[in-house]
Amino acid sequence: MIRWLHLGLFALMLPLAACFETEPLTQAATRGLLPAAGPSSVQVLRDSVTVTGPAGYCVDVEATSESDIEAFVLLVRCRNTLRASPVLSATITGLESDGNPDSLRRLTTFLQSMPGRAQLSRSGDPSDVTVEAASFADGVIWLLIHDNGNPSAFDETYWRAILPVAGRIITLSVLAAADHPFERDSGLAILRNFVMRMRTQNAAQ
Repeated sequence: MIRWLHLGLFALMLPLAACFETEPLTQAATRGLLPAAGPSSVQVLRDSVTVTGPAGYCVDVEATSESDIEAFVLLVRCRNTLRASPVLSATITGLESDGNPDSLRRLTTFLQSMPGRAQLSRSGDPSDVTVEAASFADGVIWLLIHDNGNPSAFDETYWRAILPVAGRIITLSVLAAADHPFERDSGLAILRNFVMRMRTQNAAQ
C-alpha cells in the first residue's frame, strides 16, 4: 500500500496520473467522442472505487483502463444532444488519503508554482501550463488549467478537481471539444456535480 505522508510524495504522483490519462484520451478522440451506450457507472481496482458521472453520462468502456494501482475512466453523453457536451474523466491514483484536509490545502498553493505546474503538465513542461484559477473548498482542490499539451481534439483549457474518494486520491476532469469550448462557469458547475456524484456513490466504501 502506498501512503502519502507529505506534500512531496503526493505531488510526485500527479504527473503519473496526467501521463496515464493522455493515451486513452487521445484514443477516444480518434473515435470522435460519440455518445456511448455504456453503463452509468463502473467499479475499478478490485471494486474499491465506483466511478459515475452526472445524470445523462455513460462510461466509455473502450476508454477505461487499469493498472495494478490506478485506473482511468472516460464518461461521455449517453445520447446525442442539440449541443456538444463536455466529456468527463476520472483518474484513481495509487495514493491513499491520510484524511487530513491541510495536505490538500497546502498542495493548492504548490500547484501554482513552477514545480507544481510541471506536475500538472501532460508533457512535464511547466511552460505548457497556466493555472488560471485555483482554490480549496469543501475538501477539494478546484483548478482551471490551460495546458498546451492537451490532446488536440480537446480545448486546451479544462477544469480539474483533486479530492479523496473511498480512501484514495482521485482527479476528476471536465474537458470540452476544441471546437466547442465551454463557458467557465458551466464547466465548473458540471465538475461540482461530478464531485457530488462520486462522493455520494462511494460514501459507504
